[in-house]
Amino acid sequence: MGTTMEPSTDEHVVSAHGSSKTVAMPSPPSIPIGVGEVAEITQAQGRPYPWRVPFGPFRLQHEKTHSRMLRSETGEVLLKEYRVITPEARQEREALAIAGAERLGVNVPKILGAGTTESTAWTLFQLLPGSPGSLRPGQSLIDFVDQVVDLGTELHSRALDAAPGTGWFVSEKEEWTQREFLMSQFSPSASSRPWWSDLDRALEATVLGPVVYLHGDLKAEHFIVDHNRVAVVDWEACARGPACHDRADALFHALRDLLYLGWGLYQLPHGLLQRFQVPGPVMAHRVLLWLDRRPPHGMEAASRRNLDRLMLAEPAEVSRCAADLLSAAMRQGVPR
Repeated sequence: MGTTMEPSTDEHVVSAHGSSKTVAMPSPPSIPIGVGEVAEITQAQGRPYPWRVPFGPFRLQHEKTHSRMLRSETGEVLLKEYRVITPEARQEREALAIAGAERLGVNVPKILGAGTTESTAWTLFQLLPGSPGSLRPGQSLIDFVDQVVDLGTELHSRALDAAPGTGWFVSEKEEWTQREFLMSQFSPSASSRPWWSDLDRALEATVLGPVVYLHGDLKAEHFIVDHNRVAVVDWEACARGPACHDRADALFHALRDLLYLGWGLYQLPHGLLQRFQVPGPVMAHRVLLWLDRRPPHGMEAASRRNLDRLMLAEPAEVSRCAADLLSAAMRQGVPR
């Protein structure tokens, strides 16, 4: 992707937010990348490095296995660093989805620049006004459901003449069916599980609807709220697939987070969460995908009884059945 560039060997230092430690960051190359139709927003040749004036210095905001986010001391810019797994592909995928989502009327962060180092990629975002959403009793949960439904209206209203797959732009090699795309997301070892063929058949028998644009990671904190204006961030998991895939993701995150925050099964607002209208097999796929990413004992937490109930559930019962499966996993020590 983009231009092949020799990385710089010196390092700049940014302070870690909330601690006295410093974080060593490799210097970005002198020519940030430009990709396809977002080249005009990622071209930054001749600009200072983001670690320097006018953007830096930066303080570490949070760090995950495959990325970390830094915030400028001025509070105006966020620096996202993609690491470990295909950093340039993830960077490109997010930039292209943001450009596409903006054309569809979604409020998204402005990209100020982008670039690569020898082992990472980075993107500069203008910091959006407002606060990330959260899941708390009352209005915040209602707001999250409304935000997911509203985003679906903007993203899912037009069918795509394209195969499902990762990202919003189609590779000539992609010829997935909807079912094949969903099943391809599991680790190779999952195909040996006793539920594999049942889930495969259940998805095949489910009317999944047309291929549409997907956000791919719908959770409360990815909606930035500023009074009546809502923006959507973190698009690197974007994809093309059935709309119910996004709704299942939102329902999963709501149920999981509420349970791990200490809500009991009988406290969960299933009537409100039914608005997502997720088919049972698609919700089973999303919960199993979470367990598949929680080795070594995640998959053992999926009892066959709870899993079968969820795969056979009507949309009105999906939230309750999924909560039973998630609650059982939590009791068995599966980490959030």
